[in-house]
Amino acid sequence: MKTLLFAPETINIAETTRMIEIARACRPHFRCVFFGYSDRFSGLIEQAGFEFRRMQPWLTDAKIEHLWKVDRLESFDDPFTEAELRARVKSELALYNELNPSALVIGFTLSTVLSARVAGLPLVYVIPFPLSRPFLEANQGTWPDAFDSPLLGWLPKRWLDTAANRWMLNTRLWIMPFARLAGEYGLAPIRRLVDIYEGDYTLLTDIPELTGITSLPENWHYIGPIFAHLPGEIPPAILSLPRDQPLIYCAMGSSANHAILKKVIESFSGAPYTVIAPIQAHLANGPIQVPANVHVFDWLPADKVNPLADLAVIHGGQGTVQTACHSGTPFIGIGLQPEQESNIDMVVRYGSALRIRKSRLSQHSLLQAIETLLASPSARERATSLQAIFQRWAGVANAASFIRTTFS
Repeated sequence: MKTLLFAPETINIAETTRMIEIARACRPHFRCVFFGYSDRFSGLIEQAGFEFRRMQPWLTDAKIEHLWKVDRLESFDDPFTEAELRARVKSELALYNELNPSALVIGFTLSTVLSARVAGLPLVYVIPFPLSRPFLEANQGTWPDAFDSPLLGWLPKRWLDTAANRWMLNTRLWIMPFARLAGEYGLAPIRRLVDIYEGDYTLLTDIPELTGITSLPENWHYIGPIFAHLPGEIPPAILSLPRDQPLIYCAMGSSANHAILKKVIESFSGAPYTVIAPIQAHLANGPIQVPANVHVFDWLPADKVNPLADLAVIHGGQGTVQTACHSGTPFIGIGLQPEQESNIDMVVRYGSALRIRKSRLSQHSLLQAIETLLASPSARERATSLQAIFQRWAGVANAASFIRTTFS
């Protein structure tokens, strides 16, 4: 049986679970092996019955926090030093030599962009559409929240958005270690950041009904939504919650910014809602005054809990957004970085979500947005319409079919 390698960045629960879903569908046809550099969510891989190879250099807690700050545009330092990147490539090449896989399937384990090409190993990227080359070429991005400023208010929005797309399409930010190593290994030059976000095959976990883009570059394919189906049932404590006031599902993902999370949770104080918040893992990062109407849980099977809610308050991670869409739940989105902002914006344009810029988040803006959505029959109707579209897309089956057809 041929071997498939999966390499999610296992500090990210959405990316890890996306890879698990695809591997489950590929398991009848391939030996599926995972590798990664952190145990944050590797337990989910092993719990699903897959082998997980722990690679060096192992990510420290400080390094993980640095990667999240880079992801959220809170730091402009390189995500990896040249030495770290070189060590990762060396580890990956040794694993490829041992396992002789037919292909490598990744999310954002960026060192593999180098190692797979050095080894001549087909690289299958499974990514959201936002921030990809065709997304930026279609001018679909918006001015990032990280650079939001009242001083820019006099400029037309379309100018700012166009400037953001042109910059993201052409920037060399963060690529110098990649470019130098590409040169050392005799690979094709890496000249722009978008060059490291494209594989030999790129599978988009989005749908043209939301992106509005039907024509893609060669070897790019829409496969449809893929999101987590965590094990376990709905906790009895959730099923027994009173339903005399609106029920809100509030989840800020594994990439949560503590200050944003704190502001969101504390904003529910005194509000006439019952809130389900799977944020237990983040409470160790600093004090949060959890109101009495907010019920805290560890990670939940969101695909089962989300449909119970009248609306959701979420960050813009694609898995969390897709879970809400598949559940038919209108939502308020607070993106922590540009990709998440764009994930939210696609659903805002469809009519079943609202976005609050993180720089403008306050108790007033959050509660006002919640009341607006709760009072909007059209938002609920659009959410139901989008749910029907989502249910027609079999993202996992489409990904597995592509892999099987291409590499069997």
